[in-house]
Amino acid sequence: MKKNIFKYIFIVVLILGIITPYIDYFVVVQMFFLLIPFIGILAYSLILFIFNSIKYKKRVFKLTSTKIIILLPLFLFTQIISMFIVDKVQRFRSEQIIFTLKNNSKIHPKEMPTTYGIKYNKFTYSNNFNIEYKRGFFVREIYNSESKTWKSYGWRD
Repeated sequence: MKKNIFKYIFIVVLILGIITPYIDYFVVVQMFFLLIPFIGILAYSLILFIFNSIKYKKRVFKLTSTKIIILLPLFLFTQIISMFIVDKVQRFRSEQIIFTLKNNSKIHPKEMPTTYGIKYNKFTYSNNFNIEYKRGFFVREIYNSESKTWKSYGWRD
């Protein structure tokens, strides 16, 4: 029964790690209230893992404490991986939209239907546009067709 509980706990931690960077409230709570406790727990779990690996050697991965101390690093690692994957996918989709706009029209449309969090904005007095998407943790990537560059905007921008 305990093995099944740990499987469910790992699945829940993975799911929470994947969705947390995209929910603004969770990001604020995590950055302002949980950053110092997370650092302390990570340090404690690293020390405990090293101690257990020296003491128990091959049986270290069968211990309950090892399974528990892996949860927080797993949670943080899945957030980083989720943010990286979403950035690559959204950048690819945005590049497709940019390629389509550059090749198919001399005058860009005022509005364009986009999906999955990509926003298209046309400048009012010129034939240039912005494409924007959120990467996670309040970070936005914006493409400017006038300068043909991507810029990242974060917490204070």
